[in-house]
Amino acid sequence: MKVLGGALLVLAMVLTIGVSPASAYEPPHGAVFNVPRPWGGTAAEYRIIHTVERAINKTRPVSTDRHPVILISSFLFDRRASADALINARNRHVSVRVILDGDVDNHQERRLARALNHDNVGALSSDPATWGKDRSYLKKCRGSCRGGGGNMHSKFYAFSHTGTTRNVVMVSSSNLNRGGAVAGWNDLYIIKRRPRTFREFSKIHQEMTDDVRAGTNKVQLVDGPFTSRFFPMENASKSNDPTLQDLDRIRCRSDFGRTRVNVSMFFWAGTRGTYLARKLLGLARDGCRVSVIYGAPSRDIRLLLSKFARRHLISLYDSRKDLNGNGTYDVRTHGKYVLVKGSYRGNRHARVVMTGSQNWVGGSLSKGDEVTLNVELASAYHKYITNWGVIRNHSRRIGR
Repeated sequence: MKVLGGALLVLAMVLTIGVSPASAYEPPHGAVFNVPRPWGGTAAEYRIIHTVERAINKTRPVSTDRHPVILISSFLFDRRASADALINARNRHVSVRVILDGDVDNHQERRLARALNHDNVGALSSDPATWGKDRSYLKKCRGSCRGGGGNMHSKFYAFSHTGTTRNVVMVSSSNLNRGGAVAGWNDLYIIKRRPRTFREFSKIHQEMTDDVRAGTNKVQLVDGPFTSRFFPMENASKSNDPTLQDLDRIRCRSDFGRTRVNVSMFFWAGTRGTYLARKLLGLARDGCRVSVIYGAPSRDIRLLLSKFARRHLISLYDSRKDLNGNGTYDVRTHGKYVLVKGSYRGNRHARVVMTGSQNWVGGSLSKGDEVTLNVELASAYHKYITNWGVIRNHSRRIGR
């Protein structure tokens, strides 16, 4: 009995200590939001970035994924903790592949580039033979990677696995930088266990690595309730704008009564910004309840929206805050999302989130690397409409 008891004790100890933090971890599903200064403490400010960094830290080779991959696409990058997490992942034999905009130039970016590129061979390409033994690299795009100008502006973080979870994709409005935490309201949406979605993001990441031109056709993947789109679309116009097409699918009479359309949009400008704004105004005239929070509209867009807010056609809120009175806005919404509760694509009981990295300007459609994600899930809608209400409560009403 003593031998049996001792064996059971040893087995219990092995089972207890054999569960590593990496294997016990599973990333959250769905939406994550930050709360910028002055309303959020450090944990709330960095909630999105900490979520990404924790997933990086929990990625390591396992029996079911001996050569794990982390794919990063971020317009800005300046955070030491993010650089440390990625370098440490590389040191754990994870293939770390990072794409940044060409204008990023700071100590943390250079540090990360030295670590990931030290053994690269020749010109960078999607051929792993050029990536060195660590199968890792950092690339900066001149303009956009897949376009003829613009910027590399997409923000996604993808993992072949992290912790116990395979095929994880995170799409965000936030970069891995301090400004993404403290200077703007941002969102992150996490998709798990979707191999088709992970493969499509991997494919686009490789095309960005190789500077493969996107061409004129829309790149879109529908995977259950998730629709992922990748830009640019060369020769894009109002007639084939996917965002306008999404708004065209809205009808204003639904099982909920009047369809609700809530927008949180950072940058609106130019011809595209105008026709998207006028589409929202058209929905309001048709009977939809349209509510808008803006972050950085052009003067023309701001005046257009304000005119119709004063006529009580839409509800309008200005999220910009000058915290120290120096004439510069220190915080505002940086999200780029539309929420629909009502009739959409013939479904009179729909709840839809349309989010991603794309601002409402022409270059975001036809020139820059961007990603958008539509989610047709009530759970996503409920989280986003709660976030929209929080931002509204910290914004100034226009036109009352």
